[in-house]
Amino acid sequence: MRRAHRSWLPIAVAALSVLALLPTLATPTDAATGNWTAKCSTRVRLSPYLSAKTVRILPAGSIVRAAGTKLAGYYEADCPSFVRGSSWLKVIAINGKTTQSLYNRTYVWVATKLFKSGPNPTATPKPTATAPTTTNYMSNCETRLRSSTTTDSDTHAIIDQNEVVTASATLTGGSWSADCPDSVSGSSWYKITAVAGKSVSSLYGVSAVYAATGLFRGVSTTSGYREGIDVSHWQGAIDWTKVKLAGKSFTFAKATEGVGFKDDRYERNKAGAIGQGIKFGAYHFARPGNNPVNEADWFVNNMGLQRGMLIPALDIEVTDGLGPTALTNWTKAWLQRVTDRTGVRPLIYTSPAFWRNNLNDSRWFADNGYSILWVAHWNTTSPSVPGSNWGGKSWTFWQYSSDGSVPGISGRVDLNRYRLSSFDAVTY
Repeated sequence: MRRAHRSWLPIAVAALSVLALLPTLATPTDAATGNWTAKCSTRVRLSPYLSAKTVRILPAGSIVRAAGTKLAGYYEADCPSFVRGSSWLKVIAINGKTTQSLYNRTYVWVATKLFKSGPNPTATPKPTATAPTTTNYMSNCETRLRSSTTTDSDTHAIIDQNEVVTASATLTGGSWSADCPDSVSGSSWYKITAVAGKSVSSLYGVSAVYAATGLFRGVSTTSGYREGIDVSHWQGAIDWTKVKLAGKSFTFAKATEGVGFKDDRYERNKAGAIGQGIKFGAYHFARPGNNPVNEADWFVNNMGLQRGMLIPALDIEVTDGLGPTALTNWTKAWLQRVTDRTGVRPLIYTSPAFWRNNLNDSRWFADNGYSILWVAHWNTTSPSVPGSNWGGKSWTFWQYSSDGSVPGISGRVDLNRYRLSSFDAVTY
């Protein structure tokens, strides 16, 4: 074969052109310099890899200053929706403090797609008026809402136990005492502006009502939702009276797994929760390597579904080797079998990443009667919802932590929220 001969001049010109373009190619990295805001809870690492040591977990809204980016280790996350990438921010300051002063390092690293660009430094804004601080509290017993801070004043309403109120101030007033649930007394009163998320103006025609502070317990600012837990034999013996007093209004308990396994704490958890008036539901941990009809029958035969329970739940979080199409078909078959035997469509428990990766982010279930989603998304202020926001219906239950602490339970427990004001829509 004859070797072709060609001039070196075009090659030299091309090489010079590449060199001339190098500053331009660096522009994206330079453009990454500046301030970035965390979109979700984010780990700060010593190098741009998931295996690197974490030196801090930044809450959403934290501001970092970056000196550029680097392509390195792959990552993926729900933040607040699903993201993936291998670009990392080279961080030199966090919330106005240099990384040198914080960690004795010139820079640290965070995943770029967990941040949004901005804000850029601006002139100090002029002070603005701030809204009055409000706090949510939950009633420990039936509680009177009065027209002023004294027990002699008129009663506007009597709210139920475990009702959430919003207070704008704590005031000193007349003395009070009560058994709620134990003996309490004092002279401090909450100035209440809302009950169950509705203003007292719309409820009672007044700007505020008052209630004795000792009849309430503090709750998080998101406790307009109903708070609950989910349990299994891993929690051991549970004091359901204490769980009730801690403000937990519902629970799901593991009943079965696969075919042949029944949780040995299920019956005691069921009796204890229902005995305390806590809304109770059963869940089945799916093992898709088995026949779906056999698994569904095992669950129905052992959960003891009865009037007043929460609708049954399918916990789908492992594939047992099934691909997305096969796993989707398995899930359909399991749900249909339980529906046929109980007359109610079960709810589905899953995580956003698992559903997207292993069931093709399907919205078929939401669109075909399985409208109740129990989403597991931890360490975020708002969960990511798969299946096109579950067919536009959003989440109904949200498992927001796997590391909770609740009176009456030894060790850690999953924490959950319920989004609706009534349990009617999810009750058998």
